[in-house]
Amino acid sequence: MKSPPVPSFVPHDWPHRAASLAIEAGGVRWHVQRAGRGPVVLLLHGSGASSHSWADLLPVLTDRATVVAPDLPGHGFTSGIRDGDCTLTRVATAIDRLLEALALGPVRVVAGHSAGAALAIRWALGTPRPSASLVGFAPSLVPPPALYTTFLAPIVTPVATSAFATSLLASLAGRARLVDRLLDSTRSPIPAAQRARYETLFRSPGHVRGTMRFMAAADLPALLEDAKRLTVPATFILGRNDDWVPERSLRPILARAFPDAAIETWDDGHLLHEVEPERAARVIAGRLPAKARS
Repeated sequence: MKSPPVPSFVPHDWPHRAASLAIEAGGVRWHVQRAGRGPVVLLLHGSGASSHSWADLLPVLTDRATVVAPDLPGHGFTSGIRDGDCTLTRVATAIDRLLEALALGPVRVVAGHSAGAALAIRWALGTPRPSASLVGFAPSLVPPPALYTTFLAPIVTPVATSAFATSLLASLAGRARLVDRLLDSTRSPIPAAQRARYETLFRSPGHVRGTMRFMAAADLPALLEDAKRLTVPATFILGRNDDWVPERSLRPILARAFPDAAIETWDDGHLLHEVEPERAARVIAGRLPAKARS
C-alpha cells in the first residue's frame, strides 16, 4: 500500500517528517506521527511542545511497537479545536476519535510528559482500558513554576488568549528570547536543534493560543480526585533537578492519588525524556506485552 503524502504544512527540516499524517477526527485537524509495527504506544507531549518532543525517543521504539505521537489540539500543526474544548476530558475524547480513525487497535502503553502526563491519566480514566499501562514523565500535577507564571500567567485569561494577544506574544517571543529563558528554567540541556524547534513553534500565534488555552482549562484538583478510579498500572518518572514540578511537592501528591504506582527519580530536569530518550524508551518498552520487549 502506498503511503499517504507528507502534509505540506510540516516544515521540511522537522524530525521524522516522513512519518507525519494529516487526519480529521473528533472535530480536530490533526498532525500525527505514526511509525513502527507492533503493539500501540501513544505518546502525549506537554503544554507548549509538539510531537517533536519525542523525536529522539521514537526511533528507539519503532522496532517493537507502533508509535502514535500527535500534536495535541491547538499545538504544533494540529488545529481546529474550539475554545471550549481544551479541557483534559474533551481533549482525551478527541484523542479517542483520532485513535478510532487510525484503526490501529488498542493502546498498550500511554506515555505523557508534564501536562501530557495529566492528559494521559485523564485518557486512562475514560472507557475501560484493560490492556493499557501508563507512564508519566515529570507529571504536571502541581502549579506551574514562578518563571512560567511571571511571563505567561497574565495572558491566561479570556481576553489575553485572544488572537491579538497571542499574536503579540508570538512576535515578542523571538525578540525577548522568552523561549530560551523558559527552556533554561527546565534545567535540561537539550540540543540546539531541539531548542530551535521550540522557537519555531512559539513564533506561531495559533500554537501560543493553544498552549495558553490548554493550560487555563486544566482542572488538576478534579483529576486527582478522580485518580482513585484509575485501574491501569502506572509508573511515574521524576526529575531530581526539576524546578517545574519539584519532586518534594510531587511525591506526596502521587502517594495520595496513586498509592500503587511505581515511582523513579532521575538526576534530570523537567525535559528528562528529551535529555535521556533511550532510557525513557526502555521504561516504555518495559510496559509492553512480553513478546514485544525482546
